[in-house]
Amino acid sequence: MDFKKIKLITNNFFNNSKVLKIDLIGFGLINKTYIIQHSIDGVKSKFILQCLSDIFESHEIVNMNHKLITDHIRKNINKNYLDFDSQRWEVPTLIRCKANNLHAFPFGSEFWRAMLYIDDTYSLDTLEDKKMAYETGLGLAKFHINCSDLDSSKLGISIKNFHNTKYFIDQYMINLKDYNFLKLDYKVNKRVQKLIFSLSNHILYASSILRSIEKKSIDRTVIHGDPKLSNFLFDINSKYVVSLIDLDTVSSGYLLTDLADCIRSICNLAGGDPENIENVFFDIDACKYFLEGYFSLSNHNGNYYFEFLPEFIYLIIIELTIRFLNDFLQSNTYFKIKYQTQNLYRAEVQYRLLSSFVAQIPILSNLLHEVGIFSNQIFVSDVQKIV
Repeated sequence: MDFKKIKLITNNFFNNSKVLKIDLIGFGLINKTYIIQHSIDGVKSKFILQCLSDIFESHEIVNMNHKLITDHIRKNINKNYLDFDSQRWEVPTLIRCKANNLHAFPFGSEFWRAMLYIDDTYSLDTLEDKKMAYETGLGLAKFHINCSDLDSSKLGISIKNFHNTKYFIDQYMINLKDYNFLKLDYKVNKRVQKLIFSLSNHILYASSILRSIEKKSIDRTVIHGDPKLSNFLFDINSKYVVSLIDLDTVSSGYLLTDLADCIRSICNLAGGDPENIENVFFDIDACKYFLEGYFSLSNHNGNYYFEFLPEFIYLIIIELTIRFLNDFLQSNTYFKIKYQTQNLYRAEVQYRLLSSFVAQIPILSNLLHEVGIFSNQIFVSDVQKIV
């Protein structure tokens, strides 16, 4: 970490700032994010400083979307639109740079931005208990309902083909056709070939599901895009969700995509980079509590086809599996890594999660019935024949 560089950037956002402490937030796979403790005129406070990844179309679009969402949520909070209970809800508001009056500061080829620090909260990589699965579902429902009256077409496209599963499948197939597997180490190549073989029938079936979904008139609305567990902030005392952060991926999309990705994240109690892959499984109890939390405040103001949730969970796990595998085969250019085969390992973790999920789809179907949603029984039956 370059302390002088961080200090220089901080001084462009704040006048008379004295940096006291810098903590790197290590769980992000894309942006570099820091918690900065500083003092202005003797008064100590914290803020978030972030270097935006170059995967985005532009920092202007990312910040425009971020400000649009946070302004809208603050407006709804002020008029008690989120009148669910007495719990607080906060947003990671952007801080305007003093040096240029913008929401980003250029430093070389990088773009940095600052955000308010939300006090008395913490985040998790894995669930502490099942109550927190309920609170995560409730928190995601609050975010969706709070954004439901915002025209999603106003949001710019920050990442092309984000959650476009068909696109990632097509890229994966092209990559397999052109890739020289002989350049891989023998043991690594063996792992890659095993994963490719295991995925083959799933990808064929996923493609047929995508064609079926395209024929449905599923309403598009504002979604977070990356509601993994670590992007939820919990109140440090009461452990309810206070905020959903990391708004770089907000977009116009299907609510089912958010639900599926969040369920994928919280139901892997071992995490995305576990020490032992044998510990990876899909925790159906966590899913049960999440569904109870989400549908206690469910947004029924649109035609969202919640009955297709099992298909969307299936698709999102496949999508992430092939994205990790693709990134490994393409020299790890997208997701940050600590060692060369980490993205391959992440792909193997997601595939193990997929296999565990498929085995429990009938249980998930029954859980959905309990909250008044009747899933597609053909999918429930057919998908298990693949494994």
